[in-house]
Amino acid sequence: MTKIVIAEDHTLIREGLRSLLVQVPDIDVVADTGNGALVEQLLLQTQADFLLLDLDIPGCHGIALTARIKQQHPHIKILILTGSTDHVSVRQAFAAGADGYLLKLEDSSELLEAIPTVLSNKRYVSKLLGSIDHFLQDTDQAVTPREQQILKLIASGKSTQEIADALALSVFTVRKHKQNLMAKLSLHTAVELARYALNQSNT
Repeated sequence: MTKIVIAEDHTLIREGLRSLLVQVPDIDVVADTGNGALVEQLLLQTQADFLLLDLDIPGCHGIALTARIKQQHPHIKILILTGSTDHVSVRQAFAAGADGYLLKLEDSSELLEAIPTVLSNKRYVSKLLGSIDHFLQDTDQAVTPREQQILKLIASGKSTQEIADALALSVFTVRKHKQNLMAKLSLHTAVELARYALNQSNT
């Protein structure tokens, strides 16, 4: 039995998802919430193994939440549910460790296809967005614990030299980590990386 938590702030959508999924064999909707700040608590309380996550749910930054959950509970499958067709968001979600990315534009049949695909340890992306391979190029690894440390220091306003000193690394190594982060997250400038780091720190 797959235990699912639904995190979606629109009540009608959340109730519709629950009504749909309770009819599916071997699926148990153990909790739902419209508050992103409660997601991790619910996952622990219910011992859930699957999260259906609205990327823009209030109370958290969805990409950062995905990365944090995957680092702490790598067995939990995360299927992103969103209205955003922006390819940068898709790449960021997969880089953070998401197992699937489903558009709200899709009908219920695609959700029912996405869930078993993810449960079979395969990545899934909405058909409207194209091939999954396109989004997994150079993003097949989640943000590492070391990269998370660097993101936190970037968010606190530390310079490259200060980050190197704090982590006992060379400046060259820190620069390389920043380059890897930007590639994984489809970010193009240091300003975009700093903005992402700040968003993550505020969750």
